[in-house]
Amino acid sequence: GGGAMSGGPEPMSAWFAGPKAENAEWFGGWLRRIADDYYAWRRNYFAEDGVVIGSRQRRENEPWCDAFEDRLIELLARLKEDVPFHSPRYAAHMLAEQTLPSIAGYFAAMLYNPNNVTADVAPVTIRLEHEAGRMICRMIGYPDTSWAHLCSGGTVANLESLWVARSVRYLGLVLRGVRAELGLPDAPSMRDDGAALGLSPASALEWMDRTYMEAKAAHGPGASARVRALVQSSPWNPAEAGLAAVTARLGSSPVLIAPESHHYCFEKALDVLGLGSRALVSVRVGPDFRMIPEELGSVLDRVEREGRHVLAVVGVVGSTEEGSVDPIDRILRVRAERERAGRPSFWVHADGAYGGYLRSMTVPSRGGLGEPRTTVRLGGREREIELCLPEHGECDALEALPGCDSVTIDPHKLGYIPYPAGVVCFRSAAVKTLVRQVAPYLEDPTYDPEHDRTSENIGVYVLEGSKPGAAAAAVWLSHSLIPLDRDGHGRLMRENIRSACELHALLEGNPTWREGVPGGVRAVCLCPPGSNIVCYAFRPEGRADLASINRLNRALYESFSLGRGARVQEHPYFVSRTSLTPRQYAAATVGPFLRRLGVEVAEYEREGVFLLRSVLMNPWYAPAKAAGRSYLSELVEALYHAAESLVDFAREERVRGAG
Repeated sequence: GGGAMSGGPEPMSAWFAGPKAENAEWFGGWLRRIADDYYAWRRNYFAEDGVVIGSRQRRENEPWCDAFEDRLIELLARLKEDVPFHSPRYAAHMLAEQTLPSIAGYFAAMLYNPNNVTADVAPVTIRLEHEAGRMICRMIGYPDTSWAHLCSGGTVANLESLWVARSVRYLGLVLRGVRAELGLPDAPSMRDDGAALGLSPASALEWMDRTYMEAKAAHGPGASARVRALVQSSPWNPAEAGLAAVTARLGSSPVLIAPESHHYCFEKALDVLGLGSRALVSVRVGPDFRMIPEELGSVLDRVEREGRHVLAVVGVVGSTEEGSVDPIDRILRVRAERERAGRPSFWVHADGAYGGYLRSMTVPSRGGLGEPRTTVRLGGREREIELCLPEHGECDALEALPGCDSVTIDPHKLGYIPYPAGVVCFRSAAVKTLVRQVAPYLEDPTYDPEHDRTSENIGVYVLEGSKPGAAAAAVWLSHSLIPLDRDGHGRLMRENIRSACELHALLEGNPTWREGVPGGVRAVCLCPPGSNIVCYAFRPEGRADLASINRLNRALYESFSLGRGARVQEHPYFVSRTSLTPRQYAAATVGPFLRRLGVEVAEYEREGVFLLRSVLMNPWYAPAKAAGRSYLSELVEALYHAAESLVDFAREERVRGAG
């Protein structure tokens, strides 16, 4: 197909180096040109300054250069033992190829080493970060008044979203006092503490803007500084008074509501925010590991009855264990219904650190996942198999993302960008005013929210104090060339999902297709893929207790992962692992899976379940299959063969022990 600007299909085979470095020759030439261009820039900046390191000195440096060469060769050799995430044989963690534009952008900007905290030290890459943020916000469906910035990854992005949500939660209480102090009219929606606390995030931010505007109209342009001073000194401001003082004054404690499938970083965030992990209230997920909206309503009712209040509700878009996508559309519907009933509102955050880029499949409209069947090669012959593709509920959730107050998304996961590159997106740039810190060496202090909205500086509004501009260049260049829509990046997402569904079908159907081969094991998948992750466990045929099933799968994991001292060249396939534990998932949640696995709830509560996990991010499964190589079929055959060998060995050991 044509290039990114042609309007035709995007040339996916040119986006990556290729499993055998097929694109290395032309791309390697560009890396050399990037380095040459950078050093030419150095030479030509005030060329008349002359050299500092003379020819004689350079010759005297030769012993050190020799040592450099030796150490570098050692490093390059040691790196060859890294995991082969570029290969279709690697179906383990959330690692895959990086796009060539992202590598080029990162390498080019890395040489200039910009710190994306202020335009003073990163005048170019700061602008690239803002442009990249707007690209991602447009993919999400946010308006032009939104704001996004890069950070190190999903953990920091999720922490920052809760940091902002905390400030917005108590903003109505702050503004109620500020307006009274300035003699501004009472706001009916903030008639008392309960109403002020229950304001919707959008209403709270709107009242902040109105308060600044009305203060200037009543007291002159200088009133903005006074408003900010009153906000800062308010006993309801957690940034100044401390969260413990605010909640003690309120007589109510905050909670964070998240599905059972939430990432463990939210416990970290609650620790950092001073709330403690006990402030996290879980909502049950269904057999598909998506949040149950009716359960959310029940949890909200319980929190309200207990006299507590909600800091935020988190919906997961691509859980890191199962790849499931929570029903964001129905979560937002629960909030809207409660607002209409005059009940407290709450901040909605979408943790799309892993799955946020799935949204590209729905831009500008849904592209579909194709036919629910595919052809695979099994035992030397081709066979057509049925695929259990995700239902429309996932697309409904993705299309609802614009209604969330904040969204986390990681370019260094399904964006195929080098680490570190996370993004946190806010529906309204007005939040910048709430978290702004004064740093005189970064910019002059101002008190106007409009300045905050349009400011190009980043450091005074974010948690991190230093950020690599190289990451911004990587995201910008990659997303400029590979559009974040269904005909660009969305095609990658579509193929990932189809690959996961193919693996799911192969795992569960393998025993019935292996004609003439005695079967001693079978794979049981946790659930059909909600995106591109498959979790599964092997079990022996017949009766087996959970402890022995866990031992079998631990042994399989060790066979298909790179243990300490192992050589990567000796491992033809890779998978990863995860666990189901009673501490995270209720027995009712995992009950259907336990029944299919043939174990009792009591065993689960005692043992937990050890699962194998495959993340299908590699872009080469379909092209390889078209060229005659079915890597997914081969992986499943290898897993079954290894599982059968382990079961046979264990059986022989028992027989020897009995003898």
